[in-house]
Amino acid sequence: MEDAEIIRQILAGCHEQYAVLVERYQESLIHFLRRILGSEEDVLDCAQEAFLAAYRNLNRYSKEYPFRAWLYAIARNKALDLHRKRRKEILISIDENLVDHQPWPEDILVEKEQASMLADVLLELPEQYTQALYLRYHQELSYKEIALVLEIPVSRVKTYLHRGKEKLRQCLERREIHSGEGKPAME
Repeated sequence: MEDAEIIRQILAGCHEQYAVLVERYQESLIHFLRRILGSEEDVLDCAQEAFLAAYRNLNRYSKEYPFRAWLYAIARNKALDLHRKRRKEILISIDENLVDHQPWPEDILVEKEQASMLADVLLELPEQYTQALYLRYHQELSYKEIALVLEIPVSRVKTYLHRGKEKLRQCLERREIHSGEGKPAME
């Protein structure tokens, strides 16, 4: 049975039909989320949240797009929300460690200061640049995979990465100059 027919039946009150869509797309959605998220627990939680959000918003689904693409877009947004949440948790953790008055070896302190500064600078960048940079350099996705996740052309992925790196370099240089340490060697 086609997805559109199953959705029509669900919207007509046959809610148990949603299990057919879950069964049909669960494995591929989990595989997709594994490419974005690190932990299996996060993958399963995000998949469950995506299926639940899709079910709750099924009346907003447009038949002009495949259900699978719509579901994947919901899952991608859930995964990116989780990344943002984790990024804030990491920033808080970094800040707490920097405020901690335990003696640190100099190299660890410098590394943590740089990580904190980088995290602050990433928060200043436009969200699309941060997402593209994160997916490329943290998740190690290809340009094509990033295009799929962000639902944009590969050419725009390249633009976001180029502009993101340039803005990141400029922000880091500004911070270094304002902190009195001179211009960093970024090349």
